[in-house]
Amino acid sequence: MAYSSFNGVILPSSAKKILSALKEKGFAAYIVGGAVRDSLIGKPVFDYDITTSARPEEIVGIFSDDKIIPTGLKHGTVTVVKEGKAYEITTFRKEKGYSDLRRPDAVEFVSSVEDDLRRRDFTVNALAYNEEEGIIDLYGGLSDLKNKIIRTVGDPDERFSEDALRILRALRFSSQLGFSIEKETAERLIAARGELRFISAERIFSEIEKLLSGDFSEEVLISFAPVVFTIIPELEKCYKFDQKSSWHRYDVYTHIVKATSAVDNKPSLKFAALLHDVAKPEKFFMKNGEGHFYGHAERSAEIANDVLKRLKAPNRLINEVFTLIKYHDMPVSDDDFTIKKRLRKFGEEIFFDLISLKLADGAAQGTRKANGEREKTLNVKKRAEEIVERGDCYSLSTLKIDGDDLVAMGYEGKTVGKMLENILDDVICGNIINDREVLLKSAEKRLI
Repeated sequence: MAYSSFNGVILPSSAKKILSALKEKGFAAYIVGGAVRDSLIGKPVFDYDITTSARPEEIVGIFSDDKIIPTGLKHGTVTVVKEGKAYEITTFRKEKGYSDLRRPDAVEFVSSVEDDLRRRDFTVNALAYNEEEGIIDLYGGLSDLKNKIIRTVGDPDERFSEDALRILRALRFSSQLGFSIEKETAERLIAARGELRFISAERIFSEIEKLLSGDFSEEVLISFAPVVFTIIPELEKCYKFDQKSSWHRYDVYTHIVKATSAVDNKPSLKFAALLHDVAKPEKFFMKNGEGHFYGHAERSAEIANDVLKRLKAPNRLINEVFTLIKYHDMPVSDDDFTIKKRLRKFGEEIFFDLISLKLADGAAQGTRKANGEREKTLNVKKRAEEIVERGDCYSLSTLKIDGDDLVAMGYEGKTVGKMLENILDDVICGNIINDREVLLKSAEKRLI
Protein backbone atom coordinates (compact mmCIF):
# COMPACT_ATOMS: atom_id res chain seq x y z
CA MET A 1 0.00 0.00 0.00
CA ALA A 2 1.44 3.39 -0.99
CA TYR A 3 1.27 6.35 1.30
CA SER A 4 -1.43 8.68 -0.02
CA SER A 5 -0.25 11.46 2.27
CA PHE A 6 2.47 12.13 4.78
CA ASN A 7 2.43 13.19 8.38
CA GLY A 8 4.08 16.45 9.25
CA VAL A 9 7.56 16.60 10.72
CA ILE A 10 7.04 17.38 14.40
CA LEU A 11 10.19 18.45 16.22
CA PRO A 12 10.96 18.42 19.94
CA SER A 13 11.39 21.87 21.47
CA SER A 14 15.11 21.18 22.00
CA ALA A 15 15.61 20.44 18.28
CA LYS A 16 13.80 23.65 17.35
CA LYS A 17 16.04 25.60 19.71
CA ILE A 18 19.17 24.18 18.09
CA LEU A 19 17.96 25.01 14.57
CA SER A 20 16.93 28.48 15.73
CA ALA A 21 20.29 29.16 17.43
CA LEU A 22 22.18 28.20 14.27
CA LYS A 23 19.89 30.31 12.07
CA GLU A 24 20.29 33.35 14.35
CA LYS A 25 24.05 33.15 13.82
CA GLY A 26 23.57 33.14 10.06
CA PHE A 27 23.96 29.43 9.37
CA ALA A 28 21.69 27.08 7.44
CA ALA A 29 20.54 24.07 9.45
CA TYR A 30 18.23 21.11 8.85
CA ILE A 31 17.00 17.93 10.45
CA VAL A 32 18.22 15.22 8.10
CA GLY A 33 17.94 11.52 7.29
CA GLY A 34 16.03 8.92 9.28
CA ALA A 35 14.28 11.42 11.54
CA VAL A 36 12.63 13.09 8.54
CA ARG A 37 11.80 9.77 6.92
CA ASP A 38 10.24 8.24 10.03
CA SER A 39 8.33 11.41 10.93
CA LEU A 40 6.73 11.50 7.50
CA ILE A 41 5.52 7.89 7.67
CA GLY A 42 4.36 8.15 11.28
CA LYS A 43 7.04 6.02 12.92
CA PRO A 44 8.42 7.08 16.31
CA VAL A 45 11.66 9.08 16.12
CA PHE A 46 14.30 8.62 18.80
CA ASP A 47 17.31 10.35 17.25
CA TYR A 48 17.36 13.66 15.39
CA ASP A 49 20.50 14.31 13.35
CA ILE A 50 21.19 17.88 12.25
CA THR A 51 23.25 19.09 9.31
CA THR A 52 24.45 22.69 9.06
CA SER A 53 26.72 25.10 7.22
CA ALA A 54 28.42 25.96 10.54
CA ARG A 55 31.92 24.54 11.04
CA PRO A 56 32.66 22.39 14.10
CA GLU A 57 34.41 25.17 16.00
CA GLU A 58 31.48 27.49 15.28
CA ILE A 59 29.01 24.88 16.56
CA VAL A 60 31.04 24.57 19.76
CA GLY A 61 31.01 28.36 20.19
CA ILE A 62 27.27 28.72 19.61
CA PHE A 63 26.40 26.03 22.14
CA SER A 64 29.07 26.78 24.73
CA ASP A 65 26.42 26.94 27.47
CA ASP A 66 25.31 23.37 26.69
CA LYS A 67 27.10 20.09 27.21
CA ILE A 68 29.37 19.45 24.23
CA ILE A 69 30.73 16.05 23.18
CA PRO A 70 33.41 16.20 20.46
CA THR A 71 32.05 13.13 18.69
CA GLY A 72 34.07 13.43 15.50
CA LEU A 73 35.49 16.92 14.99
CA LYS A 74 37.77 15.68 12.20
CA HIS A 75 34.70 14.63 10.19
CA GLY A 76 32.64 17.64 11.24
CA THR A 77 30.43 16.11 13.92
CA VAL A 78 29.72 17.63 17.32
CA THR A 79 27.19 16.23 19.80
CA VAL A 80 25.20 18.86 21.69
CA VAL A 81 23.08 17.88 24.69
CA LYS A 82 20.05 20.15 24.88
CA GLU A 83 17.33 19.67 27.52
CA GLY A 84 18.73 16.24 28.30
CA LYS A 85 18.62 15.01 24.68
CA ALA A 86 21.75 14.43 22.57
CA TYR A 87 21.89 15.78 19.00
CA GLU A 88 24.61 14.99 16.50
CA ILE A 89 25.29 18.16 14.51
CA THR A 90 27.42 17.69 11.38
CA THR A 91 28.82 20.29 9.02
CA PHE A 92 27.74 20.07 5.35
CA ARG A 93 30.43 17.93 3.73
CA LYS A 94 31.64 15.97 0.75
CA GLU A 95 33.50 12.71 1.14
CA LYS A 96 36.44 11.64 -1.02
CA GLY A 97 37.88 8.18 -1.57
CA TYR A 98 36.87 5.00 0.24
CA SER A 99 39.97 2.83 -0.04
CA ASP A 100 38.81 0.53 2.78
CA LEU A 101 35.14 0.47 1.64
CA ARG A 102 34.22 1.72 5.10
CA ARG A 103 35.28 5.30 5.78
CA PRO A 104 36.08 8.29 3.56
CA ASP A 105 39.78 8.93 3.05
CA ALA A 106 39.09 12.65 3.27
CA VAL A 107 36.24 14.98 4.19
CA GLU A 108 35.70 18.38 2.60
CA PHE A 109 33.36 20.87 4.25
CA VAL A 110 30.94 22.52 1.82
CA SER A 111 28.51 25.39 2.05
CA SER A 112 25.33 23.89 0.57
CA VAL A 113 22.90 21.26 1.80
CA GLU A 114 22.61 20.08 -1.82
CA ASP A 115 26.21 18.87 -1.81
CA ASP A 116 25.72 17.24 1.58
CA LEU A 117 22.61 15.30 0.55
CA ARG A 118 24.41 13.97 -2.53
CA ARG A 119 26.65 11.78 -0.31
CA ARG A 120 23.73 10.04 1.46
CA ASP A 121 23.03 6.33 0.95
CA PHE A 122 19.37 6.03 -0.06
CA THR A 123 16.87 8.53 -1.42
CA VAL A 124 14.51 8.10 1.55
CA ASN A 125 17.41 9.08 3.82
CA ALA A 126 18.44 12.05 1.67
CA LEU A 127 15.65 14.29 2.93
CA ALA A 128 16.28 17.46 4.94
CA TYR A 129 13.82 19.64 6.83
CA ASN A 130 13.44 22.87 8.71
CA GLU A 131 10.29 24.78 9.53
CA GLU A 132 11.06 27.73 7.23
CA GLU A 133 11.85 25.80 4.02
CA GLY A 134 9.93 22.57 4.61
CA ILE A 135 11.20 19.36 3.00
CA ILE A 136 14.34 19.50 0.84
CA ASP A 137 14.08 16.58 -1.60
CA LEU A 138 16.63 16.51 -4.42
CA TYR A 139 16.67 12.82 -5.31
CA GLY A 140 13.05 11.68 -5.37
CA GLY A 141 13.00 10.55 -1.76
CA LEU A 142 9.38 11.60 -1.23
CA SER A 143 8.25 9.61 -4.25
CA ASP A 144 10.19 6.56 -3.11
CA LEU A 145 8.81 6.99 0.40
CA LYS A 146 5.28 7.13 -0.99
CA ASN A 147 5.85 4.02 -3.09
CA LYS A 148 7.83 2.16 -0.40
CA ILE A 149 11.04 1.82 -2.36
CA ILE A 150 14.68 1.63 -1.24
CA ARG A 151 16.90 3.18 -3.94
CA THR A 152 20.45 4.47 -3.77
CA VAL A 153 21.22 8.14 -4.28
CA GLY A 154 22.81 8.06 -7.72
CA ASP A 155 24.86 5.10 -8.97
CA PRO A 156 24.46 1.98 -6.76
CA ASP A 157 28.00 0.78 -7.48
CA GLU A 158 29.43 4.06 -6.21
CA ARG A 159 27.32 4.03 -3.06
CA PHE A 160 28.23 0.45 -2.19
CA SER A 161 31.91 0.98 -2.98
CA GLU A 162 31.93 3.94 -0.56
CA ASP A 163 30.67 1.82 2.32
CA ALA A 164 29.87 -1.86 1.78
CA LEU A 165 27.78 -1.89 4.96
CA ARG A 166 25.13 -0.09 2.89
CA ILE A 167 24.40 -3.52 1.37
CA LEU A 168 23.09 -4.68 4.72
CA ARG A 169 21.52 -1.31 5.53
CA ALA A 170 19.35 -1.67 2.41
CA LEU A 171 18.21 -5.09 3.59
CA ARG A 172 17.63 -3.81 7.10
CA PHE A 173 15.47 -0.89 5.92
CA SER A 174 13.50 -3.25 3.70
CA SER A 175 12.91 -5.60 6.64
CA GLN A 176 11.98 -2.89 9.12
CA LEU A 177 9.93 -0.63 6.84
CA GLY A 178 8.42 -3.20 4.49
CA PHE A 179 9.87 -1.35 1.48
CA SER A 180 10.95 -3.16 -1.68
CA ILE A 181 14.49 -2.65 -2.98
CA GLU A 182 14.55 -1.04 -6.42
CA LYS A 183 15.63 -3.47 -9.18
CA GLU A 184 19.02 -1.97 -10.07
CA THR A 185 19.87 -1.32 -6.41
CA ALA A 186 18.98 -4.95 -5.59
CA GLU A 187 21.02 -6.36 -8.46
CA ARG A 188 24.08 -4.29 -7.63
CA LEU A 189 24.02 -4.99 -3.91
CA ILE A 190 23.91 -8.74 -4.57
CA ALA A 191 26.79 -8.37 -7.01
CA ALA A 192 28.79 -6.34 -4.46
CA ARG A 193 28.13 -8.66 -1.50
CA GLY A 194 31.72 -9.94 -1.47
CA GLU A 195 32.87 -6.49 -0.35
CA LEU A 196 31.29 -7.15 3.04
CA ARG A 197 34.55 -8.88 3.95
CA PHE A 198 36.04 -5.43 4.49
CA ILE A 199 33.44 -4.55 7.14
CA SER A 200 34.06 -5.20 10.82
CA ALA A 201 32.23 -8.11 12.43
CA GLU A 202 30.69 -5.80 15.02
CA ARG A 203 29.08 -3.57 12.38
CA ILE A 204 27.76 -6.60 10.47
CA PHE A 205 26.30 -8.15 13.63
CA SER A 206 24.52 -4.90 14.48
CA GLU A 207 22.87 -4.70 11.05
CA ILE A 208 21.87 -8.37 11.03
CA GLU A 209 20.35 -8.00 14.49
CA LYS A 210 18.23 -5.07 13.25
CA LEU A 211 17.30 -6.91 10.05
CA LEU A 212 16.05 -9.94 12.00
CA SER A 213 13.91 -7.71 14.21
CA GLY A 214 11.95 -6.35 11.24
CA ASP A 215 8.36 -7.36 10.57
CA PHE A 216 9.28 -8.12 6.95
CA SER A 217 12.44 -10.18 7.57
CA GLU A 218 11.00 -13.29 5.89
CA GLU A 219 10.79 -11.65 2.47
CA VAL A 220 14.28 -10.16 2.79
CA LEU A 221 15.99 -13.36 3.99
CA ILE A 222 14.46 -15.31 1.10
CA SER A 223 14.98 -12.73 -1.65
CA PHE A 224 18.53 -11.87 -0.63
CA ALA A 225 19.75 -15.28 0.48
CA PRO A 226 23.09 -14.85 -1.38
CA VAL A 227 23.91 -11.89 0.87
CA VAL A 228 22.96 -13.88 3.98
CA PHE A 229 25.22 -16.74 2.85
CA THR A 230 28.12 -14.33 2.37
CA ILE A 231 27.90 -13.49 6.08
CA ILE A 232 26.86 -16.94 7.36
CA PRO A 233 28.09 -19.46 4.75
CA GLU A 234 27.05 -22.30 7.05
CA LEU A 235 23.43 -21.62 6.03
CA GLU A 236 24.02 -22.11 2.30
CA LYS A 237 23.80 -25.91 2.51
CA CYS A 238 20.28 -25.49 3.90
CA TYR A 239 19.10 -23.67 0.77
CA LYS A 240 16.56 -25.80 -1.12
CA PHE A 241 17.57 -28.84 0.95
CA ASP A 242 14.58 -31.20 0.76
CA GLN A 243 13.85 -32.60 4.23
CA LYS A 244 11.88 -35.54 2.82
CA SER A 245 9.79 -35.50 5.96
CA SER A 246 6.04 -35.73 6.49
CA TRP A 247 6.54 -33.30 9.38
CA HIS A 248 7.92 -30.57 7.11
CA ARG A 249 6.37 -28.74 4.19
CA TYR A 250 9.41 -26.60 3.35
CA ASP A 251 13.09 -27.01 2.56
CA VAL A 252 15.48 -26.41 5.47
CA TYR A 253 16.33 -22.78 4.65
CA THR A 254 12.72 -21.74 4.02
CA HIS A 255 11.73 -23.43 7.29
CA ILE A 256 14.51 -21.57 9.12
CA VAL A 257 13.42 -18.23 7.67
CA LYS A 258 9.76 -18.79 8.55
CA ALA A 259 10.70 -19.76 12.11
CA THR A 260 12.88 -16.65 12.42
CA SER A 261 10.02 -14.48 11.25
CA ALA A 262 7.53 -16.17 13.62
CA VAL A 263 9.55 -16.22 16.85
CA ASP A 264 9.18 -13.51 19.51
CA ASN A 265 11.16 -10.37 18.79
CA LYS A 266 14.14 -10.84 21.08
CA PRO A 267 17.74 -10.96 19.75
CA SER A 268 18.66 -14.30 21.32
CA LEU A 269 15.48 -15.88 19.97
CA LYS A 270 15.93 -14.41 16.50
CA PHE A 271 19.47 -15.73 16.19
CA ALA A 272 18.47 -19.06 17.72
CA ALA A 273 15.72 -19.45 15.13
CA LEU A 274 18.05 -18.43 12.30
CA LEU A 275 20.58 -21.12 13.26
CA HIS A 276 18.50 -23.79 15.00
CA ASP A 277 18.55 -26.24 12.07
CA VAL A 278 21.81 -25.22 10.40
CA ALA A 279 23.26 -28.73 10.89
CA LYS A 280 20.34 -30.60 9.31
CA PRO A 281 22.05 -31.19 5.93
CA GLU A 282 25.08 -32.57 7.77
CA LYS A 283 22.97 -34.92 9.92
CA PHE A 284 20.47 -36.03 7.24
CA PHE A 285 19.77 -39.71 6.58
CA MET A 286 16.84 -41.72 5.28
CA LYS A 287 15.02 -44.38 7.31
CA ASN A 288 11.81 -46.12 6.28
CA GLY A 289 11.23 -43.55 3.56
CA GLU A 290 11.49 -40.57 5.94
CA GLY A 291 14.26 -38.02 6.36
CA HIS A 292 15.82 -37.91 9.84
CA PHE A 293 18.33 -35.60 11.51
CA TYR A 294 19.40 -37.25 14.76
CA GLY A 295 21.85 -35.11 16.70
CA HIS A 296 21.20 -31.99 14.64
CA ALA A 297 20.23 -29.86 17.64
CA GLU A 298 23.54 -30.27 19.47
CA ARG A 299 25.55 -29.87 16.26
CA SER A 300 23.54 -26.78 15.27
CA ALA A 301 24.27 -25.29 18.71
CA GLU A 302 27.99 -25.83 18.14
CA ILE A 303 27.85 -24.20 14.71
CA ALA A 304 25.81 -21.29 16.07
CA ASN A 305 28.41 -20.79 18.78
CA ASP A 306 31.15 -20.52 16.12
CA VAL A 307 29.09 -18.20 13.91
CA LEU A 308 28.23 -15.79 16.71
CA LYS A 309 31.78 -15.72 18.02
CA ARG A 310 32.96 -14.88 14.50
CA LEU A 311 30.43 -12.04 14.40
CA LYS A 312 31.65 -10.89 17.84
CA ALA A 313 28.18 -11.10 19.36
CA PRO A 314 27.86 -10.41 23.11
CA ASN A 315 28.85 -13.42 25.24
CA ARG A 316 25.51 -13.55 27.01
CA LEU A 317 23.65 -13.76 23.70
CA ILE A 318 26.02 -16.49 22.47
CA ASN A 319 25.40 -18.55 25.59
CA GLU A 320 21.63 -18.11 25.45
CA VAL A 321 21.48 -19.02 21.76
CA PHE A 322 23.61 -22.12 22.38
CA THR A 323 21.22 -23.33 25.10
CA LEU A 324 18.08 -22.55 23.10
CA ILE A 325 19.30 -24.41 20.03
CA LYS A 326 20.71 -27.38 21.96
CA TYR A 327 17.37 -28.04 23.64
CA HIS A 328 14.92 -26.77 21.00
CA ASP A 329 14.11 -30.31 19.85
CA MET A 330 13.51 -31.59 23.39
CA PRO A 331 10.12 -33.38 23.63
CA VAL A 332 7.46 -31.45 25.51
CA SER A 333 5.58 -32.95 28.43
CA ASP A 334 2.55 -31.25 29.94
CA ASP A 335 2.65 -32.79 33.42
CA ASP A 336 3.42 -30.39 36.26
CA PHE A 337 6.34 -32.45 37.55
CA THR A 338 8.26 -32.28 34.27
CA ILE A 339 7.43 -28.61 33.77
CA LYS A 340 8.75 -27.75 37.24
CA LYS A 341 11.91 -29.79 36.64
CA ARG A 342 12.55 -27.84 33.46
CA LEU A 343 11.76 -24.51 35.06
CA ARG A 344 14.33 -25.47 37.66
CA LYS A 345 16.89 -26.56 35.03
CA PHE A 346 16.62 -23.55 32.73
CA GLY A 347 15.12 -20.78 34.85
CA GLU A 348 11.95 -18.94 33.86
CA GLU A 349 13.40 -16.75 31.12
CA ILE A 350 15.15 -19.50 29.14
CA PHE A 351 12.26 -21.95 29.73
CA PHE A 352 9.69 -19.61 28.20
CA ASP A 353 12.12 -18.65 25.42
CA LEU A 354 12.43 -22.35 24.60
CA ILE A 355 8.64 -22.54 24.42
CA SER A 356 8.61 -19.53 22.10
CA LEU A 357 11.23 -21.14 19.84
CA LYS A 358 9.38 -24.47 19.77
CA LEU A 359 6.12 -22.73 18.84
CA ALA A 360 7.81 -20.81 16.02
CA ASP A 361 9.57 -23.98 14.87
CA GLY A 362 6.24 -25.81 14.77
CA ALA A 363 4.49 -22.99 12.93
CA ALA A 364 7.26 -23.00 10.32
CA GLN A 365 6.84 -26.74 9.64
CA GLY A 366 3.52 -26.06 7.94
CA THR A 367 1.96 -29.53 8.37
CA ARG A 368 -0.98 -31.04 10.28
CA LYS A 369 1.38 -33.26 12.25
CA ALA A 370 3.28 -30.22 13.45
CA ASN A 371 0.03 -28.45 14.37
CA GLY A 372 -0.79 -31.19 16.85
CA GLU A 373 2.58 -30.83 18.53
CA ARG A 374 2.14 -27.05 18.68
CA GLU A 375 -1.14 -27.49 20.55
CA LYS A 376 0.68 -29.62 23.10
CA THR A 377 3.40 -26.98 23.45
CA LEU A 378 0.80 -24.26 23.93
CA ASN A 379 -0.72 -26.33 26.74
CA VAL A 380 2.72 -26.64 28.37
CA LYS A 381 3.11 -22.88 28.17
CA LYS A 382 -0.29 -22.33 29.78
CA ARG A 383 0.40 -24.78 32.62
CA ALA A 384 3.86 -23.30 33.22
CA GLU A 385 2.37 -19.82 33.45
CA GLU A 386 -0.13 -21.13 36.01
CA ILE A 387 2.70 -22.74 38.04
CA VAL A 388 4.62 -19.45 38.10
CA GLU A 389 1.50 -17.43 38.91
CA ARG A 390 0.59 -19.74 41.81
CA GLY A 391 4.10 -19.36 43.22
CA ASP A 392 4.76 -23.11 43.19
CA CYS A 393 8.22 -24.12 44.35
CA TYR A 394 10.57 -25.27 41.59
CA SER A 395 13.85 -23.52 42.45
CA LEU A 396 16.15 -23.12 45.45
CA SER A 397 15.23 -19.44 45.60
CA THR A 398 11.57 -20.36 46.33
CA LEU A 399 12.41 -23.08 48.84
CA LYS A 400 11.32 -22.11 52.37
CA ILE A 401 14.71 -23.01 53.87
CA ASP A 402 18.24 -22.14 52.78
CA GLY A 403 21.86 -23.08 53.38
CA ASP A 404 22.13 -21.08 56.57
CA ASP A 405 19.34 -23.16 58.09
CA LEU A 406 21.20 -26.38 57.28
CA VAL A 407 24.54 -25.07 58.57
CA ALA A 408 22.86 -24.10 61.85
CA MET A 409 21.51 -27.64 61.99
CA GLY A 410 25.00 -29.16 61.62
CA TYR A 411 25.42 -29.72 57.88
CA GLU A 412 28.86 -28.91 56.48
CA GLY A 413 30.58 -28.23 53.15
CA LYS A 414 29.19 -29.76 49.99
CA THR A 415 26.52 -31.67 51.88
CA VAL A 416 24.63 -28.37 52.36
CA GLY A 417 24.07 -27.87 48.64
CA LYS A 418 23.37 -31.55 48.01
CA MET A 419 20.75 -31.66 50.76
CA LEU A 420 19.00 -28.55 49.47
CA GLU A 421 18.83 -30.13 46.01
CA ASN A 422 17.44 -33.38 47.47
CA ILE A 423 14.79 -31.52 49.45
CA LEU A 424 13.85 -29.47 46.36
CA ASP A 425 13.46 -32.72 44.40
CA ASP A 426 11.05 -34.00 47.04
CA VAL A 427 9.04 -30.78 46.94
CA ILE A 428 8.81 -30.85 43.15
CA CYS A 429 7.80 -34.52 43.21
CA GLY A 430 5.11 -33.75 45.78
CA ASN A 431 6.65 -35.96 48.49
CA ILE A 432 6.69 -33.05 50.94
CA ILE A 433 5.16 -29.60 50.99
CA ASN A 434 7.13 -26.38 50.78
CA ASP A 435 6.53 -25.41 54.40
CA ARG A 436 9.44 -24.20 56.53
CA GLU A 437 8.72 -26.38 59.56
CA VAL A 438 8.10 -29.46 57.42
CA LEU A 439 11.33 -28.91 55.50
CA LEU A 440 13.39 -28.34 58.64
CA LYS A 441 12.06 -31.56 60.17
CA SER A 442 12.83 -33.46 56.97
CA ALA A 443 16.38 -32.09 56.89
CA GLU A 444 16.89 -32.94 60.58
CA LYS A 445 15.78 -36.57 60.04
CA ARG A 446 18.23 -36.92 57.15
CA LEU A 447 21.08 -35.53 59.26
CA ILE A 448 20.56 -38.27 61.83
